[in-house]
Amino acid sequence: MKVSIGFSGSAGTWVNTSGLLLGQLLANKGYSLLADKEYASIIKWDNNNFFLYISDKKEEIFITKWIDYFFAFDDYSVTKNQTIYDLKNIYNVKEQTSKRKNVFCFGAALKLLSISLEEGVSALKSQFSPEALDENVTELTNGYNYMQNISDFNASPIVDTPKTLMFGNECIAKWAMESWLDFYSAYPMTPASSLIDVVTPDHRVTFFQGEDEIAVSMAMLGAKFAGKRSMCGTSGGGFALMTESISFSNQAELGGVYILAQRDGPSTGTPTFTGQGDIAYALNASFWDTLPIVLAPSTFEEAYTFAGKSLNRSDIYQHPVILLTDKQLSESYKTVDPQNLKAEAINRGKIYTPTAEDTYQRYELTEDGISPNAVPGTPNALFIGTSYEHDTYGATNEEPTMKGQMSDKRFRKMDTFIRQEFNENFYGYEIINPEAKKFFITLGANRYVLETYIKDHADENFGLIVIKVLQPFDARLATFLEEKNTQIEKLIFVEMNPSGQMERLVTEQCKLADSKRNGKISHHRKYTLYPIFEEELISF
Repeated sequence: MKVSIGFSGSAGTWVNTSGLLLGQLLANKGYSLLADKEYASIIKWDNNNFFLYISDKKEEIFITKWIDYFFAFDDYSVTKNQTIYDLKNIYNVKEQTSKRKNVFCFGAALKLLSISLEEGVSALKSQFSPEALDENVTELTNGYNYMQNISDFNASPIVDTPKTLMFGNECIAKWAMESWLDFYSAYPMTPASSLIDVVTPDHRVTFFQGEDEIAVSMAMLGAKFAGKRSMCGTSGGGFALMTESISFSNQAELGGVYILAQRDGPSTGTPTFTGQGDIAYALNASFWDTLPIVLAPSTFEEAYTFAGKSLNRSDIYQHPVILLTDKQLSESYKTVDPQNLKAEAINRGKIYTPTAEDTYQRYELTEDGISPNAVPGTPNALFIGTSYEHDTYGATNEEPTMKGQMSDKRFRKMDTFIRQEFNENFYGYEIINPEAKKFFITLGANRYVLETYIKDHADENFGLIVIKVLQPFDARLATFLEEKNTQIEKLIFVEMNPSGQMERLVTEQCKLADSKRNGKISHHRKYTLYPIFEEELISF
């Protein structure tokens, strides 16, 4: 059984509290949840929403326009959201005398789902100080008594082992810290800002907030030069300022992880809403011919594991790594079983072992393009970390032969990545139902709605391909699509930008612009702020 519940009110009425209290309570009872947080950047008095998609089945995740029960704090919450969602049962509490409509509506939702008032009081005790508890319990009780209806979805029983309700940036930051993250730098920019909230309380990590994203990214590279596991995070406009540092990272072979949480644009755009318009930019995020490694997690569990994977790849290849997410993955919440959060062992790559002689060449020409790294201060390991072209010691060099050798050295890293990473244990993509006749192709958290669509329609003809490593590209996908071409009737690219940036990438890498695929390729592109809903896929 599935049910969707929405809470909606103006900014400053703490709408999220309603959803988080209910979501955490249900997570403790083992329910599967996905929570979507939508809010306007026009902060004063505009509308905020928190939607909970709840299932009593294990690992059932869905997201639809259909909202079974909608708790509105005011009239505007109704009128604005009726144009976007199908609101079935609306409870407008604007006339209720209440200082805390968020807790009032939490109480009403408890009654609606047949959850005891006592469970609600216990939830409040975990959130509020003793001084504030009595007044909030009164609000909770009033909301509980206000609700006369009881839904068909009875959430009183425990259905599974307790789960943890986490948001995407929390998954990224927590595993980064478990993977020896030493340094994180950022200037607050939605939807990457909440990474700061997770990192700063942890004293294992040094946090630096620069005056802008140029300072942020260069500070990150400075920490990386000093031998620290380092990340920085931002969104579109901030990332634009960071891109010169990516070229520096490539030239000086520093590495570093850049978290790019995509939002709608261009320019400031509508900055608190989602989009996937930075795919092409991430692939070419610098001047000259520098190609960063680009990883794109598609689940909350992958957001967790890919954080450590990014730090490892940054160290192993001494190369810039972009961890590409979007607003939906960054700020949505999902129930997660901690036992499913598996990550690889920490790998610092090639580390120079000091010798008695000063023969160290930081940029030694190697077959795999990777030279042993040394932290400044290592005995007999003097070198220059420079943005200029250089010789094997880091000294500025403009001799043509050396230029060619150094360029080839840096480019060999990508071939080494392909050779070392793409094996039977790791693919740059995931295929669900490989024998299908029709395939959705997507990236990021879009996979949730597509998986749900396939399951709900019980259509064995549909499969799903999720791209997880955008650069370098895993050529085995091209082989799969070629071998299955006769079987495949449709390839449907699903992404959130108007020009089809992921489609262009896959088409080029998999050579899909071929007459034998005429009529097979189509797409669904959404770029109107809100996530993709299951109802929008019905035409396929």
